Amino acid sequence: EGDWGYRIELPHLDAIRDAGFDGIRLPVRFDAHAGSAPPYAFGGDFWRRIDEIVEHALGLGLKVQLDMHHYEGLISEPARQRDRFLGMWAIIAQHYRGAPEGLLFEPFNEPNGRNWGASALTALQRDLVAVIRERDAARLIVLGPANWQNIDALRGWRPPNGENIAVSVHYYEPHAFTHQRAEWLCDQAPVFERDWGTADDRAQVGDHIAQAALWGAQRGYAMQLGEFGVNRAVGIQQRAAWTRSVRMACEANGMGWCVWDFAGAFPIWDSETRALIPLMRDALFA
Repeated sequence: EGDWGYRIELPHLDAIRDAGFDGIRLPVRFDAHAGSAPPYAFGGDFWRRIDEIVEHALGLGLKVQLDMHHYEGLISEPARQRDRFLGMWAIIAQHYRGAPEGLLFEPFNEPNGRNWGASALTALQRDLVAVIRERDAARLIVLGPANWQNIDALRGWRPPNGENIAVSVHYYEPHAFTHQRAEWLCDQAPVFERDWGTADDRAQVGDHIAQAALWGAQRGYAMQLGEFGVNRAVGIQQRAAWTRSVRMACEANGMGWCVWDFAGAFPIWDSETRALIPLMRDALFA
């Protein structure tokens, strides 16, 4: 917490609720706090801090999508990390057994790379769902496809069978626009040499979101756009225009959405004024 320049404050959750959001997605680096050998226990004040945030948000009537974020070891060394991954989720599921149904589990953010083809991912997700279900029979579990949860990766992937499974995809297209001049990409940051927002630009967004919605409808899954955003190096008018277009496409297709992020590299919150950035607020709600 704080490594990306932001630390959650409980009043921020009140502001999120008051703005009209109905939930938060809470990214947690569980792997950075767990033991390396069974039973993979979490140390220190780890649970106290997570529980503080989860309980406050649930108490406000917000849903909480608890996301195991950036487990880079699992992405690069799946055979070595598999038991640890499943062991951590056994602990998490047991810890939150009996929590309100507004708490959702998102076990594996953005699987990607050569180790994570569709069949390998589904096999792990099948074992994962079994581990969670042994401890919590009804918790909603949010799963996604490979290739950074790209919409196109839905084509070759199918979630494991089971009840209370939803599907989340991420969207940052065109990448050269949403990630232009992104400081963390250094010399690899793309360039987008025009304003975004032509009729073709907006139609492309609508087509992409409609593809995801249709995939879910045909297979009986509730669909969420779990991340979308434009980095702060882009002008606020352009950020807001793209965000509004994506949000409206989600709503037109009956998809839930969760904007990335709150006050990091893709902010909707102004830390100086301690309020939502007006243009971003309007892009999401007006």
